[in-house]
Amino acid sequence: MRIAYLYYDFLNLYGESGNIKIIDNVLKSNKIKHEILYLSLDDELDFDSYDLVYIGSGTEENQKIALKHLMNYQEDIKRYIEDNKFMLVTGNSVDMFGEKIIADEEYDGLGVFDYTITRGKRKMEEVYLDSEITKHKILGFINNNSYIDEINFPLFKEEGVKYNNFYATYILGPILVRNPDFVKYFLNNLTGKKLKYDLKLETKAYNEFVKNFKEEVCE
Repeated sequence: MRIAYLYYDFLNLYGESGNIKIIDNVLKSNKIKHEILYLSLDDELDFDSYDLVYIGSGTEENQKIALKHLMNYQEDIKRYIEDNKFMLVTGNSVDMFGEKIIADEEYDGLGVFDYTITRGKRKMEEVYLDSEITKHKILGFINNNSYIDEINFPLFKEEGVKYNNFYATYILGPILVRNPDFVKYFLNNLTGKKLKYDLKLETKAYNEFVKNFKEEVCE
């Protein structure tokens, strides 16, 4: 299995590399042979050879740099997603896959999906969202000023994008580390196997957050 971690060196805010670390740990513990490729601007990308592509969150300026580079692979990316191969995108990197981004200036996205991103007031909040793909709700943190005009394929309730095996979410955390149900769902689907997991600490942290969140709501 070949995993491409794109722009690891500058799309790496909020500890989002933790998503790659937990994937690596689970695959190793299940003795699944895999290779993680740390790729950036000086590398030639070969989407046909990847089983999973991961892109994390970054500053708006760094997002523009990554988007310019990815434009060279626009059709490869569209084909990769249509071929039902796996991609996980977090934070404001979600913006790059729409038609356009409207900020101080307007510029084109990759055009994989037909949504438009408008930059507005920044929202910083803990979230605890309903999910149709996991037993328990999804929790995490959003620090974002991007707004999608219309989500036709939400990943969670009114949040993110899911199409085929393309998973995109503004939720940080890292999302796989903070949501044991979601990491199981994602990696079981990626590998086509029912894997074994040792997520005692992650589950304890999840339960503690839910307890504190509910107490705050009741106050």
